[in-house]
Amino acid sequence: MMAEVGTTRRRTMLLVALTGLLAIGLIGWWTLPSRANTAAPPGMEAQTVQAGAVEVRMTPLTVDRSGAEFGLVLDTHTVPLDLDLPGAAQLRVNGDLAGAPAWDGPGPGGHHREGTLRFTTPIPPGATVELRITGLPQDAAATWTAL
Repeated sequence: MMAEVGTTRRRTMLLVALTGLLAIGLIGWWTLPSRANTAAPPGMEAQTVQAGAVEVRMTPLTVDRSGAEFGLVLDTHTVPLDLDLPGAAQLRVNGDLAGAPAWDGPGPGGHHREGTLRFTTPIPPGATVELRITGLPQDAAATWTAL
């Protein structure tokens, strides 16, 4: 009888501990800031452009004196995405061509590509910034004003 009481007490304590850990984990997850839910500053929203059979979504992540970083998503169902993205990406700042970007994402091929383009050219506040992707059925371009 005493052994059963001890076993029941241990099971109850274990259940309470696990429930508490689960509650703490859920509260932590619920309160984490989400970049996806963070509203972009006015004028710096993501833009989606149809470039022939390819949908291109460009999201400015950083556009400031440290450079520019864009999230890029390309989707299609008809043509392979074989372009070299760093070679196909052009950034113009107030009309002047910025240096070549670095690409953090998958290489050429497939029907879906997603990654980040990084430019080291400083972007002054108020500059007009145009990101253009060439080499698609049509060029994809989007323009923002740096904050």
